[in-house]
Amino acid sequence: MLRITRIDKNGSTLLKLEGKLLSAWTGELLAETSAAPKTQISLDLSHVSFVDAAGLATLRDLARRGVVIGACSNFVAELLHAEKP
Repeated sequence: MLRITRIDKNGSTLLKLEGKLLSAWTGELLAETSAAPKTQISLDLSHVSFVDAAGLATLRDLARRGVVIGACSNFVAELLHAEKP
């Protein structure tokens, strides 16, 4: 399960994710980023406990599009910084 809380403040959007970012939930995350006003979008991943391959690909794609990935666990940080096989 993945919970996404959107906070719009001062011309930017923060999406707080909680739970597991699995392939079943990547569409929901993409929908939330698309629905956000055309402002700076940041992700708070501090409460994400697991990311599968599809979730990681989605995060990397969002980062390439300019989404800022903020607070995250050491586990998620290592995944994001690891080289693709």
